[in-house]
Amino acid sequence: MSGPKVVRIVTPEERKLIKQRWLTSLRSKVADVKKYASQHEVLDENLITALEETLQHYQNISEKDYLKIEREIPNQIRYLEKEKKNLVQKVVKKRASKWETYKNLKSTHNELRFLLQKKNIEFEDFKEPAVLSETEMERYSQKVDELYQVLKDVAFNEQKLTGEQIEIQKRLSAGNSLLSVKDWGLKQPKVLSRLKKLESTLKEMYVKEFSQDKIQEFMQRCTDLNDQEANYPLLLDSLIIEAATFTKTQSELIEVKEALNNAIVQLETLAIEMKFIAKWKELLKSNNVTELKDALERASRLYEEESQKIIIETRRAAIKKALKNAGYEVNDSMETAWVENGRLVVKKAKNSLYGVEFMSPKNLSRIQARVVADENRKNERTANLDKHQEEVWCDEFDDIKEILEREDLSIIVDKAKEPGAINLKEVVLDTSYIRSANNIKKNKNF
Repeated sequence: MSGPKVVRIVTPEERKLIKQRWLTSLRSKVADVKKYASQHEVLDENLITALEETLQHYQNISEKDYLKIEREIPNQIRYLEKEKKNLVQKVVKKRASKWETYKNLKSTHNELRFLLQKKNIEFEDFKEPAVLSETEMERYSQKVDELYQVLKDVAFNEQKLTGEQIEIQKRLSAGNSLLSVKDWGLKQPKVLSRLKKLESTLKEMYVKEFSQDKIQEFMQRCTDLNDQEANYPLLLDSLIIEAATFTKTQSELIEVKEALNNAIVQLETLAIEMKFIAKWKELLKSNNVTELKDALERASRLYEEESQKIIIETRRAAIKKALKNAGYEVNDSMETAWVENGRLVVKKAKNSLYGVEFMSPKNLSRIQARVVADENRKNERTANLDKHQEEVWCDEFDDIKEILEREDLSIIVDKAKEPGAINLKEVVLDTSYIRSANNIKKNKNF
């Protein structure tokens, strides 16, 4: 194929950046899976070995095999994300079960306290566990059983239970509400619905491992509300909104902090001194979502700009050198126009009828190269001559490709057309020809 071509040129510096970028992302994901598994006691030797072997495998791949890196590591990261989701599901299921146990115990505790106080029965009260560990939950369960025994010994006749007592026992065994301490007979459906909504949010906070102190705070504030006040539903709604907002904010904080940390690690691979990095690292300790998001956006943009700058400069220098070595003229004004307009037209002889046009986006990610003809000299061209020039360009392109490859650049031809398949593009190649033609016309007029 010797007609117009679309070419990707990859410099050694770009190959290095490609490997660094994807390895950094993979390394972060491996560390994330390890950390989560370790925190929840599901990190076994098989998982450790699999993760380390995966990372070592891609570390050993040569930078020259960048296409394999670009193709395989993203898939590997997606696989690890799926594996972490499986781990999360197991942990969530376990924590959700623990929360339901706690909810039932807490509900029973609240109801027992309410009934004992109502019947003026003396008892030694106790607080619910601040941390829902196995040991604390077992201790709490024993305390609740003891409290139930106090009520049962004093107030219940085991041989003959009233309808009210039977209903109380049903409620105690079911654990109807984590938050309610009021008389169930006076409950309104809308209030119960609100309480369940708050309970659902608190459960989400626990399952996602947010601050247990905050969970206890919301529970206490709900308990402190007086359901006899006219604005009780409004106050309860306000508490529900606050809890939901806290949960949403905490979720955003976790995500943005992880993303910002990864962006900082990517920036550090560029080995460029940046005063912002220390400030952003310090910001990771804060809980200001707005500032964190702003830093993430700036860090991501900065990495993209700096890495692209490195890639573009090396690509442009390599192409310019190859063209000069192949006999084409590239002066400073032409290079400036290329930078500004993404278009470079070069030729060998000063009065050449043909040249070569390079079109590219500013980052030079893809370069379209094609033979062009002088639009002011159509009378000197034929279809065969145009086709022949494209065939000549094919040989010259092979020379340029060889020069670039000697400089350790990778050349990939994405598209290529047969010579003569497309009419040659016509451009102004030689303004001196126009000036000469104008002078001839002037002379004829005298």
